[in-house]
Amino acid sequence: MAATVWDLSLPALILALGIVVAGGVVRGFGGFGGAMVWVAGLVVLLPPTSVIPTVFVLEVVASAAMLPQVWRQVHWKSLRWLFAGTLIGMPLGMWALTQLSGDLVRVLLGVAIIGSAVAMAAVPDRQSLPGPGATTVTGVASGLLNGGFALGGPPAVLMYFSASSHVAAGRASLVVFFLVIDAFGAAGSAAGGLLTVPVLAQIALFTPLCMFGAAAGKRLFDRTTAQQVRQRVLWLLGFLGAAVLVQVALP
Repeated sequence: MAATVWDLSLPALILALGIVVAGGVVRGFGGFGGAMVWVAGLVVLLPPTSVIPTVFVLEVVASAAMLPQVWRQVHWKSLRWLFAGTLIGMPLGMWALTQLSGDLVRVLLGVAIIGSAVAMAAVPDRQSLPGPGATTVTGVASGLLNGGFALGGPPAVLMYFSASSHVAAGRASLVVFFLVIDAFGAAGSAAGGLLTVPVLAQIALFTPLCMFGAAAGKRLFDRTTAQQVRQRVLWLLGFLGAAVLVQVALP
């Protein structure tokens, strides 16, 4: 398997660039999901040691670019409790990762994502966000998933998008949430020596495409009603979870 995008054939390179744009569109629309698209798509072409640090940096860049647009809509009260729970859950998730096989981790990840979609479909549309206790529990679940699977989004996405009246605040809050947790991931990648010169050059190539996709996703969000956003997020979660499970099943 190629080490970075610079080692790919032309057709594979075009596919990789398309995946980056698609992930950017998803990220710009919902404030989440870019990492899921990028990881699921790019690991077919590139090794995880190249993909994961690249995705962490792209997520940070995308969040930082979106932050000025959403700053006034961020629901800071819920974020405080969400981060508190995440700090509790992450060490537990990291411990679980060392105890489980790679395939089992991916199966559990796919089930967790699909479970979030099913839960969103089953839970009635809320009129308000949950209180401190439920938000902290959501943070613990996010921390478990982020520490164990490098993907802490589904519980937070479920919490914020279960209330269509708070879709804009939820999207804005997710931008801040991912900015913080992915900044830690990027720092860890740098400390581990994964941000090599070829990987940094790969990030430089991907970044403008990510930003282009995110801008297109933002325009799509602006033209979508709150209820439609909730429905599309539900389908997106289901699709991404199924994609992870299919990837495990493939030889």
